[in-house]
Amino acid sequence: MKSDSLICDWVIIWISEDMNEQRRKFIKQTSAAATGIAILPSMPWTPAFVDHGIGSEQILRTLAVLNDKKITVLLPRQMNHPGHRWDGGVMDNFELPNAHSTYSFITTIASSYVCEYSSYFRSTDLEKPLDKAITCLLNVQYEDGTIDLHTTNFHSTPDTAFLINYLSPVYVCMKRMNQSGLGGFLTKLGKFFLRAGECLISGGIHTANHRWVVCSALARLHVFFPDPRYLNRMNQWLGEGIDVDPDGQYTERSVSVYTPICNNMFLTIGRLLDKPDILDIVRKNLTMSLYYIQPDGEVLTDASDRQDRAYKGFVHQYYYAYRYFAIRDRNPDFAAVCDLIEKKMPERITRFILLLLEDPIFKNDIISPGKIPDNYFKRFEHSGVFRIRRGQTDISIIEQNPTFLSFRKGNAVLQSMRLGASFFGRGQFVAEEVEFDGKTIILKRILTRGYYQPIPSEKQSGENDWKKVPRNERDLSELQTLVTTVTISESEGIVTIEAVLSGTPHVPVTWEMSFRDGGTLEGVTNDMKADGVFFLEEGQGKYRVGEDVITFGSGAVTHKWYEMRGLLPKQEGKSVYVTGYTPFKHTIVLG
Repeated sequence: MKSDSLICDWVIIWISEDMNEQRRKFIKQTSAAATGIAILPSMPWTPAFVDHGIGSEQILRTLAVLNDKKITVLLPRQMNHPGHRWDGGVMDNFELPNAHSTYSFITTIASSYVCEYSSYFRSTDLEKPLDKAITCLLNVQYEDGTIDLHTTNFHSTPDTAFLINYLSPVYVCMKRMNQSGLGGFLTKLGKFFLRAGECLISGGIHTANHRWVVCSALARLHVFFPDPRYLNRMNQWLGEGIDVDPDGQYTERSVSVYTPICNNMFLTIGRLLDKPDILDIVRKNLTMSLYYIQPDGEVLTDASDRQDRAYKGFVHQYYYAYRYFAIRDRNPDFAAVCDLIEKKMPERITRFILLLLEDPIFKNDIISPGKIPDNYFKRFEHSGVFRIRRGQTDISIIEQNPTFLSFRKGNAVLQSMRLGASFFGRGQFVAEEVEFDGKTIILKRILTRGYYQPIPSEKQSGENDWKKVPRNERDLSELQTLVTTVTISESEGIVTIEAVLSGTPHVPVTWEMSFRDGGTLEGVTNDMKADGVFFLEEGQGKYRVGEDVITFGSGAVTHKWYEMRGLLPKQEGKSVYVTGYTPFKHTIVLG
């Protein structure tokens, strides 16, 4: 996994409850950045008390109550060490003071201070903590204007841009209040912005989304402190072209993290600088994302190219953009997404208080919600994803991914289906070819391996170090081939998967179905040597969570070698295996 400001910017501060506490534990991740440094208290999901078809008042009342609960927890966490570099800052859970925990402290405190429905509205008790926190950020800001992302990036222009984006609504809302006790805070925040602007006009980036984070920050600064250098630099980045594919997805395909980040950045650029073409890009992605929403408000993350692959992510990350366009375009489908978020996960959107207060558009009523699509068969060709919904049955087929299928019925979740063989340590099936006739999906891979011959004498260099001799200089002999074909069809929520592995005979094969923890299995046998390992030896199996049941089968087991050399490790949770040898042909039906 690649590492950048995901964990310590977006995830730590905004989605810590999703990525750290409710992540898909059975999917093994290797991202060193997943450090769990959230500074905000965890809060259980609570029912919303938001009515349909209203403006921001009732929503703000709801969010203010939820945000206020965090204040008493946060205030004692502010460091009080006069003369110390981090005086006024905030530590993470590993007791590391850092800029990101500190700016999160500011935005959370400020959300209550500026909201008239908060019990802390205009509270002078919050003014000194705010002043100390911004003083800390100035103290740790480098002369070049940058700050550190202490888990990975140092003197980081993109992470500085993230801070500008998230602190800007604080600046806007507090300037409007004209409170005498905020004068010093606002002066220091403006100074922090101006310093940061110097790095934005020349500094570099790491990842695709960083360009748009920087551009959004430049747009913010240009509104506050007009400077042609900000616009010139923004236009340099935009001149590369925006990386949205014809489906409406961005390069990183990070449905739960970087896609909504890109949407929010483009929305900021478009509304502040009157760029309707950029707003259209956000609309396009939001329309596509309707089909990535799963029945309980989760979103499909398995096709991501970033750290959130196979994490448990939720649609609330999109709330700001969906609500903005639900109001602006009077779009009932977008309003339906807002309704889902407001009802199921209001505590997860308290971070949007400042944005809802900043833009007058949110004073307008939202259109009555329509319905999130829940009966469709859609292919997103450029993303390599097929999405199928039949009410509470949700199916995903993913190209070029070890997890080629996931299936859920309500709360019962088959999180991952994978297939592999012990073929030269390279037998993990990842489709390289895809055929689709409008109904049937065929995933295919042809893998050829062999044995190396001596280097021809005329190409020998005299080197006797094996590693210095290029293998492509050697001929291959005794070629062996493994052809894997997976054919998938669906009808009314019933999925039929046929796997055929042919070519070299007698190769052990394993077919894995990994179920999310929390339910019970029926019709399978335990592996006595390993926890969470089961075999479907014959007939049908069932996975049950409450009233929701997934049936799967038929079974077949000719060996019990489930964790083969060269295959990905067994996933956490309950993994059920069907096994055999090549030539292998077997069908599993999910229902």
